[in-house]
Amino acid sequence: MLGYEEKVERLELLDAVADAGRLARGLDQLLESLVHADQLDPLDVEGILALRSISERCAERIGDAARILEAQNEVLYAEEWANAKPRENER
Repeated sequence: MLGYEEKVERLELLDAVADAGRLARGLDQLLESLVHADQLDPLDVEGILALRSISERCAERIGDAARILEAQNEVLYAEEWANAKPRENER
């Protein structure tokens, strides 16, 4: 059974994963805005494409990590719920 501190840590980790995902999406939006505003030198285009690729990979990994954590939480909470229910035989 998870302790209170462990539950809080898992929730904070999920929040951090979500924050990192928003950061990656924000970076992608910023890069796109700069490209559309013609504020980039042609030499910067290669760097922008590299950053976008990194951003996309990060977002994918962040999404994977969030799904894993959420699935683990569901299993752990289901186990806790099952263990917390009074057994009919124990009445």
